[in-house]
Amino acid sequence: MIQFTPEEKNLIQAAIQYEKEIQDRSDDEEIEYVEEIEEEIQKENVFISRRHIDSIIIYLGYLLDRKDQYDSGQILDLESKLDNLSNLP
Repeated sequence: MIQFTPEEKNLIQAAIQYEKEIQDRSDDEEIEYVEEIEEEIQKENVFISRRHIDSIIIYLGYLLDRKDQYDSGQILDLESKLDNLSNLP
């Protein structure tokens, strides 16, 4: 189980929303995958796979290009937290 602060969840949800906009032009399988992650993140007790964590890290990278809307320091901290979780044995 992974604990996220409300701010972290907001960043992840923003990144997922951006990814969904991109995937809207893609295939249904990719959209379902993104929605699966989105549903799990909305829960109080989050259980996600390493694959999901790695995908979220990629999605968060998109927010770094939007410095006027999001704090890059918070994004980088969250990416680091997720990367550490992904690298656990």
